[in-house]
Parts: sequence; C-alpha cells; structure tokens
Amino acid sequence: MTAAARSRQLAYWLTPPLVCLLVHWWCFQAWFRADDFAWLGLANTVHSSHDLLRALFAPEAQGTIRPWSERGFFMAGRALFGLDSLPYRLVIFATAFADLTLVAAIGRRLSGRPAAGFWAAIFWTVNSTASEPLGWACVYNEVMCGLFLLLALYCLLRYIETGKPRWYVWQWVVFLLGFGALELNLVYPLLAAGYAALCARKHLARTLAMAPVSLAYFLVHTAVAPPPASGDYAMHYGGPMLHSLQVFWAWSVGPTYMETPLGWPKSDLRLGVTLITLALGWFLWRKVRERRYAALFPIVWYLVVIAPVLPLSRHLTEYYPFLPAIGLCWLGGWAFAEAWGKGGGARIVRRIAATALAVLYGVMVLPQTLKADEWNYELTERARHLVESLAGAHARHPGKAIMLSGVDGPLFWNAIRDRSYVLIGLDHLYLPPGSEKLAGTDASWNGVGDFALAGAATAHALAHEELEVYDVRGPRLRNITSLFAAMPLDRSLPLRLEGGDPLADDFFGPEWYPIDGNHRWMPKWATLRIGGPAQAGQHLYLHGYCTEQQLRAGPLEVTAFVDGSTLPVSQVTTGEFELMLPLPDADAGKAELHVALGVSRTARPPGDPRELGLAFGQIAVR
Repeated sequence: MTAAARSRQLAYWLTPPLVCLLVHWWCFQAWFRADDFAWLGLANTVHSSHDLLRALFAPEAQGTIRPWSERGFFMAGRALFGLDSLPYRLVIFATAFADLTLVAAIGRRLSGRPAAGFWAAIFWTVNSTASEPLGWACVYNEVMCGLFLLLALYCLLRYIETGKPRWYVWQWVVFLLGFGALELNLVYPLLAAGYAALCARKHLARTLAMAPVSLAYFLVHTAVAPPPASGDYAMHYGGPMLHSLQVFWAWSVGPTYMETPLGWPKSDLRLGVTLITLALGWFLWRKVRERRYAALFPIVWYLVVIAPVLPLSRHLTEYYPFLPAIGLCWLGGWAFAEAWGKGGGARIVRRIAATALAVLYGVMVLPQTLKADEWNYELTERARHLVESLAGAHARHPGKAIMLSGVDGPLFWNAIRDRSYVLIGLDHLYLPPGSEKLAGTDASWNGVGDFALAGAATAHALAHEELEVYDVRGPRLRNITSLFAAMPLDRSLPLRLEGGDPLADDFFGPEWYPIDGNHRWMPKWATLRIGGPAQAGQHLYLHGYCTEQQLRAGPLEVTAFVDGSTLPVSQVTTGEFELMLPLPDADAGKAELHVALGVSRTARPPGDPRELGLAFGQIAVR
C-alpha cells in the first residue's frame, strides 16, 4: 500500500471520531448531573464481597440490571478518579469512537461501498439523539450497548465472509457480555437472524440458536424485576406503539422534539422529515427491485432495536432512537455514496438531489444537537458549582446542617434530588419550609418534599445554632442565616420524620436510642410527635428494620396509639418492612399527633447491651 493510500485509509477511519469530538465538544467537557450522583454514591454501600455483588446485580431504577455500563462504570470510576469527570468522558468517547468504527465497517459490507460506511458514521454522529448518551454519564449504557450489538454483528459478518469458527465463537462471547450493558441486548438474535434471512440463509439456523438465551434472560429478568404496572414506565401496547414509532422516526430523521434553534416552524420540519423519508423509501424500493436485499437490513435494524421501547408511550425519551437510528444512517449513507459514485447522464441531478437532502438533514439536526449539548453542559456546570460550594460550606461549618434557599427546579433535579452532597461527606441537605411547591417540579413523585424542613424543625435548629442557611442565587453561595432567622416561620410540625436525621431529634421521645446510620432503634415502646393529616383517609407510614433473631420466633406484632386511639395491629414478617396504618378520620386537620409505638418482643444481639425493638428509617403521615 502506498503512502497516499495509507493516508486515505487513516483519514477514512479517523474522520468520524474527530467529527464526533468536534460536534460534541460540550459533552466531552461536561461534569455530572442528576442520576449520575445516585450511581456515584453506590460505592458508599459496598463494605463486603456480598455488598459488591448486590451493588452490581440487584435490580435498581425501574428494575434495571446493568453491571457493566452503570454499576461497574461508576463504582470503578469513583474508586479510581473520584469526581474528576475527565476519565469518565474518555471512556464514554472511546466507546463511541469504537461504535463509529463498527458503523463504518458494517455499512461498507452491507453496501459494498466504503463511502457508504463513512457517511453512515458521519450522519449518526451529528444526529441529535446522540446528545444525552454522550453528554449525560448515566446514559453511557446506550453507548456501551451499541458496542456489543455492533461488535456481535461484525463478528457474524466476518464469520460469514471467512467461515472461520472463531468469529462465530466471538459473536457468542460478545452477545452474552452485552446483557451486562443494557436489557436491549436481548434483540440481537433477531438482528442476526434478520441479516441471515436476507443475505446468508444457510447461516439462519445458527443465528436462531441464540434466541433461547434471550428468551431465558427475558423470563428471569421479568421474574426478579417485574415491569411496573403504572406510571411513566408502564407498558402500553397496541395503538400507542404506533404513535411512539411515528415520534421516534421523526426524531431519527429530524431533530429531537421536532425543534430547532433556527426557529423553523414544526410544519417545515415535518416537511423535511417527509422528504428524507420518501427519498430513503425510493432508494430502498430500487434496491429491492435490483434484488439487493441487504438494503432491507437497515430497516430491520431500526424496527427491531426500537421495538422494546415502543410500549413506553408515556416516556418518550430523546435517546431511545439513538441506537435504532444507526439503521437509517446506514441506508442514508448507502444512498448518498451511490448517488455520488454512479456514472450515467443523470449523475449530476442525482448528486445535487443527494447533496441537498444531506444538507437538509444536517441543517435540521445539527443546530439542535449543538444546543442540546450546550444545555447539558450548563446543567452539569451548575451541579459542579453547587457541589464544590457545598464542600466549602461543610468545611467551614463542621457538624452543622445546611439549608439552601433560592433553589429552582433545574438545580433541584440535577444537583440535589439524587443526593450529590453525600459524595462530599454531607449527610443531610435541606430546603426551606414550603419548598414542596418548588417551581418546575412535580411534588407527587419527585421527592422534593423529602428535603423540605418543617417550620418547627427549622426554628428549633436555628435557635440552637444547628443550621446554616445559604442562598444559591448568584455567582457563589451567600450565607443568609441571620437574615433567614429573622424572618417569620410557619411553626408546623413535620409530616415526615427520618430516623437518621439529627434535626428530627426534638420530635422523637426520650425512649429512642441515638441515631444509628440512617435509622434509629426503639426499645419495646417509644413515643414521637408528628404533624397531623390534612384530610381524612390518610395513613401512618412506617418503614424500618428488625433483627433476624426477633423473626425466628415468628411474626412481630406492631401496636400504635395515636392521641389515645388504637390503630389496627400490624405484623412484621421480613427484615425490612413497610406498614400503612389507617389514621382515624377524627385526626384530620390536627396540627400535631402524639404517637406511641410498641413491638411484641425485643432482642439483644451479642455484644449489644440494648433491648432492641424496631429500627425506623422513616415515619410519615401520607
């Protein structure tokens, strides 16, 4: 190979990653936000080999089990690099570069045209569905899953080309490892069978041999982590799936959310999506007429990979089409390469038309990609600034609690909700009374109420100099403790008591033992004060733990008295429990409830002088 040929070859493989880095430069500089902090904090729960296995493989967030792309990625990163985001970004982008290389390699094999693979990789890297997988660290699972799906398919293609068994074995190895990245990996047997059916039918049976593995994974995963029956992650089949497909197709061919910083009306964007869709359809029809059935595989890829998320019609997320869009980029890259490579009298017209459509695609998606990347970067910078400022405040006030005033919805979502402050050694962080109505949040499920400190607790903490209040508005945190203490406060009692919260001490009776981590133990009987229900039909919620020693003799009976009324007796049968005890309707509207809790028997663990009843993590009125 000549030096010029080597240079062209090098440019062929390096250009897509360089374009990716250039386009997504904001993503490469991003820090952490939102769910990232929950995964970074997972390392704090690991104290033994058993804890490690649980952290890696126990179902988490919506029943997901992703040991490589989430648990292992963040725990290893935290252990090695702390909160330095650069190493995480290097891993994310290195994986993305490998994805692009495989997209180009597979695209050139599907079409027989090297340029087709090159343009497929370029089209995919500028697609606006790539912004979150590259910019939000917790979506690395999409990037890693792409690596496993593409690499397994590449191994299959090499096996079909060479007949060498090692490629078939490597396909299996990659396929099995892919289950640790993302549940979506289970579609691979359909992708492999789809390719074999279209292009290599004698290998179809061997590809179908992987289907039982995916089926077994699906059944086991469903058994240990059943899909939710309600909420945003509930599955809705039938008509809603068609709507999801329509939305995701538009986001694959055009900009996500059908929006662009250029200010184009949605009607113009829909017209652009329609034109590109018709062009791809016309090209596909021509290839089928020519019996080039490999051209159908990109559509197979798109439909198979998008299918598992179509029932999530109430959770249409912009990164869901990220991996399916590879198929459309293969088809578009093939069409563009063929338009420029063919001879004949109409080649100028074809080239002009293909170039115009490629430019239209770029003008629709690239501005939205850049805007989304910058938006994500700015959110991570707000999170970084807050966490670093909190670290300084915590160092200045050791042993004191910190409350943040002036928090808005985006800052809460991206820097507070997932407890970023725990990573800097701050156990608790509070928002002012009334923050349950924080703008830009949904109090019904986002947890903002978990941070709002009740007025009575705030007043007590300020009076005893246990609390420092900072205003987050402005370029740096500003201590406003004296000003805040001078303001009138609603002295209402909390509706939720956290067992591990030192600012809740005043509401627990003298019978309770001192805080023990994130909970506190009671003896056989203990009392507390809590805010009353706003309306009839509410419950006293109890979440806690008991020892194995107590359960050996059978279920534990829990008795509760509220202002002299006896609530129905409940039983504890597991080490961790949740109880919902109905409150008398007469308690509705009361400002304060006096509660007494009792347990049928106690235990004294070896080496512990205490008589332990139950440990409570949370007691609340709901």
